[in-house]
Amino acid sequence: MTFPEAEKAYKDLKTQHDAGKLSDAAFEAEVGKLRMQDPQGRWWQIGVQTGEWYMHDGQKWNKAKPPTTATPLSAAEPAAVPEAAGATTIKIAPAPKASAPAKAEPVKKEKEGGAQVQARLFSPKPANSGKSNGLPRGAIIGIIVVVALLGVAILVGGFFFIQAQVTGNVTKALASPTPTRGAILPSPVLPTIPPTVAVSPTPLPPPSPVIAPSPAVTPTTAPVAPTKATGPTAVRKVNTPTPTKPAVSPTPNYPPGVYTMKLETDPAKVNAGDGSKVGFKMTVLNNTGSVQTFKKWFVRVFQCPEQCTGDNAYRASYGESLKFDVNVATGSSVITTPQHMNFGPGRCDYVAVPYYTGENEIATPFLTTKGTPLYQNFSVCN
Repeated sequence: MTFPEAEKAYKDLKTQHDAGKLSDAAFEAEVGKLRMQDPQGRWWQIGVQTGEWYMHDGQKWNKAKPPTTATPLSAAEPAAVPEAAGATTIKIAPAPKASAPAKAEPVKKEKEGGAQVQARLFSPKPANSGKSNGLPRGAIIGIIVVVALLGVAILVGGFFFIQAQVTGNVTKALASPTPTRGAILPSPVLPTIPPTVAVSPTPLPPPSPVIAPSPAVTPTTAPVAPTKATGPTAVRKVNTPTPTKPAVSPTPNYPPGVYTMKLETDPAKVNAGDGSKVGFKMTVLNNTGSVQTFKKWFVRVFQCPEQCTGDNAYRASYGESLKFDVNVATGSSVITTPQHMNFGPGRCDYVAVPYYTGENEIATPFLTTKGTPLYQNFSVCN
């Protein structure tokens, strides 16, 4: 998907939302799917309320203009786009003939083997690709093969000729009856070919099983009550082996950002009509590598089913928690709101949604790792 296509999709979703065909939750979820990555590896997202582009610089989202290229993927260095399925193969049509002016052909996408393959540009096929200097390709291949065989034959013949010459000279020198006074002729070094040793297949013995030594267990001695005859019996201490901690699973690889993982009431058990104040605490994951600041974060509560269904779902709320700024540290952490809200009798079921105040004082929902707002159900009738 290109940036213009994403903008057009946003306008269609905005039209449906303004016409009442899409609820707030559905509209925010669909806009959250328009997140994409450019060839430089930067993440882009359209604002739900503003409709403008925001780019993540590795620490936070900033308003920016998207690249003007036709597609966010580079033809030379493909970037990994976070899509759930459907990796595509991009092919580029061959160049036109030399007589006609070159025209840019659109990039086509096909599915091939479930893996994304980057297109490559190829030169036009030469007009005489099947011939070279007037000879057929088969004749050229045959000539090359013959020349290669002749070269190998010459090398082998030269080796045996040199070996025969050296062997003949040594034989003549040994057979000569003329003694040489005061001189000893060194024996020439003859090229030797290592003999081939036939190794008979010997069956290997089966591998011996490796038996790990069992850890020694110190028997536990129970204390014995003292008697008149023997006196008190000493109790020996038993060293209990420390259990091995299970391996911690690696953290899933999400795009850099701050994600809401869980939202719950504070206190965990709420009773309607008892007059107690209720707050909220939220577990967040920050994988940007630095502390992130959110202005005026709060929790908005909706009464169900009246405010959770229909065309006006999640528009008018039952109430909100107090708003305040918060700094979210890297890794997993918990942020809380003061105990401020109370719930009267009459309704049991509610839905809580966490927000923060973005640009132009617009309430923006915290997103989950799936790119959608968090809707947490809770009850006050226990």
